[in-house]
Amino acid sequence: MRIRQILFVPPAPIVWAEHRGAFAARGLEVETTQTASSDQMGEGLAAGTWDVGIPVMDNVVAWNAERAAGLRIVAQLERSTIMAFCAKRELESLAQAAAQPIAVDATTNGFVLVLYRALARAGLDWRAGRYDTVGGVRHRFEALAAGRAASTILVPPFIDMALERGFRKLWDGSEIAPHYPGVVVAARERWLRGQAEAARAYVGALCEANAWAIQHPEEAAAALAAARYAPRAAERLAREAVPGLEPSAEGWNEVVALRRECGLLPAPEPRAAEVIDRSFL
Repeated sequence: MRIRQILFVPPAPIVWAEHRGAFAARGLEVETTQTASSDQMGEGLAAGTWDVGIPVMDNVVAWNAERAAGLRIVAQLERSTIMAFCAKRELESLAQAAAQPIAVDATTNGFVLVLYRALARAGLDWRAGRYDTVGGVRHRFEALAAGRAASTILVPPFIDMALERGFRKLWDGSEIAPHYPGVVVAARERWLRGQAEAARAYVGALCEANAWAIQHPEEAAAALAAARYAPRAAERLAREAVPGLEPSAEGWNEVVALRRECGLLPAPEPRAAEVIDRSFL
């Protein structure tokens, strides 16, 4: 059985599943595409170009509303998203950073909503800002490092890489959206029903690998380090593996709150029970 997946960077449970040979053991051939942006992922999932994607919860809410993608969340692969807003050293405040274009992935979904909350808390109108849709986190880091961007939101390992190069951290995600959930597995409901055997095998492989990591955190961290995760991030992910890959109700509520705050919550309001499908766990 072949499964086409699209992601930004392989999250820990996928690394562990590949390390353990869990996909192959279930007769799966997993074909991976690294996306350049959330727009590419959303369009491809909605069109059926890929079977499963690894976005954040908020992407799913947006794509279902904007693209009628019909996506369901079937697993959560990371407990939370560690993120930080990094800027050129000479920018000493968020207000100064907001006076220049900010590099983002998209302007209506994903991490940018955390930025909008940070701007609002600083007394700034996020609608007045200028945003440069550079793409995924690797592309944004490269733009920042090359001087093509003055500021952006980064995640590990790019946060440490930026700080080592002298960039300044203006806020931490734990201060702005402490319950912002980590990446999830999303797939079209139509595909999940039509390819239920493959879907169960895929999620089962991730659950098995994740359970192994919980029991063997040192080996799990070493597997992540071999996949080029920074040692500190590898240890954290092994230590904070999501029990049973259960999607977080707290994370869902955070996403809904962020959308409501900036007036981007779809109508009718999406309900967790209609988007999250735990039957494959």
